[in-house]
Amino acid sequence: MADEAMRWTRGAALLAVIALAGCSSSSGDDGARTTSAASPSSATTRPTSSPTSARPSAHITISAIGDVLPHASVNRDAATGSGYDYRPMFAAVKPLIQRSTVAICQLETALSADNTRLTRDNAFNSPHQLAATLRDVGFDGCSTANNHTWDAGLRGVRETRKVLADNKIQAVGPTATAAGSGNPATYGGPIKVAHLSLSYTLMNSIEHDTSTTPPGAPWMKANLYAAQRASGIIAAARRTKAAGAEVVVVSLHWGSQFDAKVTSDQKTIGDALLKSGAVDLIIGAHPHLVQPCAKINGRYVLYSVGNFISTQGSAVGSPVGAQDGIVTTVRFDRDATGRITQSLTYQPTWVDRAHGHRVVLATPSSHRESYLRTVSAMSRPGCDAKVAR
Repeated sequence: MADEAMRWTRGAALLAVIALAGCSSSSGDDGARTTSAASPSSATTRPTSSPTSARPSAHITISAIGDVLPHASVNRDAATGSGYDYRPMFAAVKPLIQRSTVAICQLETALSADNTRLTRDNAFNSPHQLAATLRDVGFDGCSTANNHTWDAGLRGVRETRKVLADNKIQAVGPTATAAGSGNPATYGGPIKVAHLSLSYTLMNSIEHDTSTTPPGAPWMKANLYAAQRASGIIAAARRTKAAGAEVVVVSLHWGSQFDAKVTSDQKTIGDALLKSGAVDLIIGAHPHLVQPCAKINGRYVLYSVGNFISTQGSAVGSPVGAQDGIVTTVRFDRDATGRITQSLTYQPTWVDRAHGHRVVLATPSSHRESYLRTVSAMSRPGCDAKVAR
């Protein structure tokens, strides 16, 4: 593991040359995890990058989850009296996350450095211990562009970045100053990865596609896809590839809340990004339900991977499917010619609200209804995803 970590550190240094697109403030990501033998089975696809010479064959896996949305009731279940401990909530999925080369979360909350001004009603600001748990589970980075980015204001944006950095988790999304909001997070390794993050809005008070930035923070337009449009995202992705990234992942907070149908906006933007060849994987969130995936130009779009953790569900007036989620794992294989192909597996999950908001595995024999809902969504024509074994 030490030798592997050193190789990953050298790889990450290579990506530090990103200048046009920039580079996120690295938080000491160790990035050195061994891919499990239970990685996704291969599938023949079109190249996800132009063939290059003198590169050895290699593979990586990227795992991604849906919204980390800790409502006040979730935080109460994590409270210990002297702090907060979320580890029991994620214990069942920890082995899945740790198998991956890179693991990415969708953080739909601000993080408080001193555990003040915490979540109230629908304004999210979570204890800093949440970040420590995410790192312990195995997450290397988190997307922070979403409609709750501004819930704790500019201070919340600043503290979220600091708390993540203190826990060695890379953040990609809005920054508290004009430097860096549109910059990618980068991961070195046998196949170099760059990660971008955009949302339909950064303020929960605005519930429609918009290019409006939070007050006094015009630089955050870099993280609004309505402002950047597909052409701007593609241009940013091409800059990261010109600087050395081989795989570009884009997290998009989009779609309609509690709607299992993919919107025309999602379809139009997703098609444009993947057909360009500049973007290799799209991770979608915001609907809080699992939506179908698609494979376009040999590349996957996960329109919505549901909720990872929240208190949503039929008991509180939201759809029953809001307790569903998936741990998705995309495997990227590079052959000796430089051709990169990808394949996808997923593990359905379910939030057990009644027993401490624990994220548990949904299987044919355990939480079967949740499992069937997720498999039905992910098995629709246009995507060759397979349930993880």
